[in-house]
Amino acid sequence: MGSSFSTSNIKYLSTAEYNELIDVIKRVDTSSKFHSRNLAIFLIAEYCGLRASEVGLIEITDFNVKDRSVFCRRLKGSVSNVLKIVDERVFYELEKYYQERIRTPFTSNYLFPSKSGRPINRKTLDILMKFYCSFTTISRDKWHFHALKHTRAMELIAIPNIDVRDVQWWLGHKYISNTMIYLNYSIEAQKGLYDKISNSKI
Repeated sequence: MGSSFSTSNIKYLSTAEYNELIDVIKRVDTSSKFHSRNLAIFLIAEYCGLRASEVGLIEITDFNVKDRSVFCRRLKGSVSNVLKIVDERVFYELEKYYQERIRTPFTSNYLFPSKSGRPINRKTLDILMKFYCSFTTISRDKWHFHALKHTRAMELIAIPNIDVRDVQWWLGHKYISNTMIYLNYSIEAQKGLYDKISNSKI
């Protein structure tokens, strides 16, 4: 009963596609006052494997600059967690945006507020995803913000010798079955599994 989505719904970006997307966000619409916010959102959402609705829930105090960590408030029965930001690109852009954010007059406690000061919502993030993807070579079936969560899952599960339970914890999956779905899509992870079996003395 653990899986909440079917394998047919999994659309993710390759490393090249994800880097292309980030490069586009850096170059497009740079005059917008939300440019730095949007770049930080896409980087932290992918890094932490966040749903669009979870991005909006991040509060200013959830980001600990000194510890280089962020508290991820998970929804839909997932398990909230604190993740260290060890990716320098992610930390640099998030910290840069954070310094801008704490100087703004918003009374909102949210790190990524909308124009009204309310949490940025899923609809807005999907619009932004489609907007930025329109400047890339990424196929239209991947123009959904949730593809970033799947992208992170695929990156993690393909790490050599990683324990699938570590991937489960990182993504906040309550059930291991949700995490195991990604094995069907990762050639690297499958190869690692076969290598472990072939090297086993059992």
